[in-house]
Amino acid sequence: MHLSHVRIVNFRNFGALDVALDSNVLMVGENRVGKTNFIFALRLVLDNTLPDAARQLKLGDIWDGCELANSPEVKVDIDLTDFDGDPALVALLTDYRLAADHTVARLTYLFRKKAGIAGSPRSEADYEFKIYGGDDETRQIRSDVRRRICLDLLNGLRDAEGELRSWRSSPLRPLIEDAIGQVTEAELNSVASDLTAATTKLTELAPVRSLGQGLRTQIAELTGASQDIKTKLGFASTDPLRLFRSVGLFIDDGKRGIAEASLGSANLAFLTLKLAEFSWRSLQNERNYTLVVIEEPEAHLHPHMQRRVFRRLFAGQQEPRGLFLTTHSPNVASIAPLKSIILLKARAAEGTRAFSLAQMNLNPDELEDLQRYLDTTRAEILFARGVIFVEGDAEIALLPVFADSCGRDLDELGITVCSVGGVNFSPYVKLATALDIPFVVITDWDPLDGMRPPLGRKRALDLIDDIRRTKGEQPLPGPEHAALEADDERLREAAERAGVFLNNSTLEVEIAASHAMSGALLAVLEAEGFGALRQERLDRWKADPTAVNGEQLLSMIADIGKGRLAGRLAAKAIGLDPPAYIAGAIEKVVSNV
Repeated sequence: MHLSHVRIVNFRNFGALDVALDSNVLMVGENRVGKTNFIFALRLVLDNTLPDAARQLKLGDIWDGCELANSPEVKVDIDLTDFDGDPALVALLTDYRLAADHTVARLTYLFRKKAGIAGSPRSEADYEFKIYGGDDETRQIRSDVRRRICLDLLNGLRDAEGELRSWRSSPLRPLIEDAIGQVTEAELNSVASDLTAATTKLTELAPVRSLGQGLRTQIAELTGASQDIKTKLGFASTDPLRLFRSVGLFIDDGKRGIAEASLGSANLAFLTLKLAEFSWRSLQNERNYTLVVIEEPEAHLHPHMQRRVFRRLFAGQQEPRGLFLTTHSPNVASIAPLKSIILLKARAAEGTRAFSLAQMNLNPDELEDLQRYLDTTRAEILFARGVIFVEGDAEIALLPVFADSCGRDLDELGITVCSVGGVNFSPYVKLATALDIPFVVITDWDPLDGMRPPLGRKRALDLIDDIRRTKGEQPLPGPEHAALEADDERLREAAERAGVFLNNSTLEVEIAASHAMSGALLAVLEAEGFGALRQERLDRWKADPTAVNGEQLLSMIADIGKGRLAGRLAAKAIGLDPPAYIAGAIEKVVSNV
């Protein structure tokens, strides 16, 4: 089973949010965009530890875009699917199936003005909440549903050390209680006797005995005989029924307590024990499904540890549970399954919107390419305000310099330059479009001989169709497609409107043809100390940049290496105007950020 859909209406950041979810979720977004509020909306429906006092919202919890005079309602719908294979879940959820689709069970939280209140609501006392299922308010959600289908929250500001130290809150408690429950009373009494003997031997040492007696006398004098708590030094209770409460988690092979662990180690221990607790409760038939919600799980963990821990958690889980993580860590995001990713983005007029990859249409090769790309780049694209997709390392080196020449600081603007390592832009464009990340593509026209069409023409047309399909639109109609294919100028205009910018040849040839840039490029080539023939060509090109031969130029560059050439050219290109198609791409993405 998993949460397949969430709808949130008029709650805090959210005017009308509607988002599909995969079996696991990784939610990213800037600060104050609503990640914690999204989690609280889930808790309103699923969290059995949340008291009714917390479910009774305040008027301030209603989205700011509402007018109280209209008596707005707050509503949270959670759709559950894929539960038909579990008889226990079927028994719990059958009453809440949707009439239109019996494969979906819907659980709903509703906060609205009470019947009989005239006029505009004046306070939260004029409101009431209901929790029901199946889109039918008469089907109230039974207490056993929230007890057996649970949300457990590990918030970002958790005190792992304190919770592990407290017997009442420690996730170790039910595990130890279960283990001790399998020990006979005789065995417990024997251990208690041994512990009593050891405790007595320690406390009868003269200095310890003197300290204990002194403390007991002082407390008795302060409290009086009637309030004396009768203290005694020891290192564990000798009551067989309480003895096991002294069992705790130690580190470094028992040499140190959890209080001496680093914050990261304590968080890791706490997370491990919580997962063990969830598994145990499932085995004990206390729960049928647990949604484990962890805010900022990267807290205090080294980047390598972040990737290892959460890669293992996302992969191959057998327990009936789902993971819901929020993060600011590219390391955690890089290893998350691609379809688990949800990006929250603020929209002033409509509240925060959610963009999900759960239902993005990708073939297996595209999925693999994107997953590998996010892993190797540490998922920087997911945290960018805008993206410039380029073909290779040369553009990676030159684009920041070109942007500076245009008066744009890409880092300050939050714009990332991403190389796709070739010309297969399709999956990356689909990703950015699905997540509503502003982007442009900078690619070559790649002309062939006069008998064959340039490769860039088909590439541009395909990308336009990819963008349209990802937005839920139809691809270019046949006549329009044919018209663009027959008219390169119209095609370039249409491509630029979609965010695809092409040159007339290749990057290096365009730079050589640029009045501002050609001198810098030829100076880099000249410094290589080519032979007489190539030096003669360079001299001719310096005198007349229009005489540059593309094939000969690319042959020289191939001997140097495009990446190496770009690195050297970047140092000489500072302040020089880039080729027009690159300047246009930069301005396009900046205007959309």
